[in-house]
Amino acid sequence: MKPSTNGKIIQNILHNNSFRLPPWKPKTQADPPPYNAPTNQKWTTFTYTGQETTYITKLFKHTNLKIAYHTANNVQSYLTQNTRTKDIFAQSGVYELTCPYCGKAYVGQTGREFRTRFNEHKRSFIHNSQTSKYALHLLEHSHTLRNVQDVMRVLQFQKKGIQLDTIERFHIHRQAAINNHLNDHTLSTNRIFDTILRDFQNELQ
Repeated sequence: MKPSTNGKIIQNILHNNSFRLPPWKPKTQADPPPYNAPTNQKWTTFTYTGQETTYITKLFKHTNLKIAYHTANNVQSYLTQNTRTKDIFAQSGVYELTCPYCGKAYVGQTGREFRTRFNEHKRSFIHNSQTSKYALHLLEHSHTLRNVQDVMRVLQFQKKGIQLDTIERFHIHRQAAINNHLNDHTLSTNRIFDTILRDFQNELQ
C-alpha cells in the first residue's frame, strides 16, 4: 500500500522543512517497538483539523516527540460565539482590499479591528499620502474609494503573532503568482506555498 495523494503532499511539505521522516510502511504491518525506547520524551500539541493531522502525528510515532491534540471547538468557544458581535470587521486577521475598477488586490494584516485598518487606508486616500499602497494605486489611476463592505474581504481571522505573518505571506504569494498584487513583493519559489496552491487548483479542475 502506497501513501495517498494527500499523504505524498504532506510528506513533501515536511521533507522540504527539514523534518526527518521514517520510511513509509503499510498500515497492515505492525511496527515493532524500538529496542531502546527513548526516555527523554518531549511533548507538543497540534490543533486537530482532520485526517491530515492524524497522518502527520503518525510520522513521529517512534520518536521521542509525543503529540497531544487540542481543538478550538470547545464548549467555551461555542458559548462565547453566541454573544459575540456578527460584525466581521470588528475582528482582526488577514484582509484583502480590491480595486473596484481593475481588480488589483492589496493583502494586509492587522492585530486591531479590520475597520480601523481600513480607515487608515481611507485617510491616506483623502490626504493623498504615501502610507498606503492601496490608496496610492487608486490615486494614481483616478479611481474612487468605496466603502469597507465593497472593497475589503476578510481572508482569515487571526490574532497578532507569527501565524498572522505566515498567513499574510501566503496570500500575498497567491496574488503575486497571478500578477494581481499591489504589495511590494517579488515572486520567489516557496515550495510549501506552491504545493498548497497547486493542490488547490487541482481540486478545482
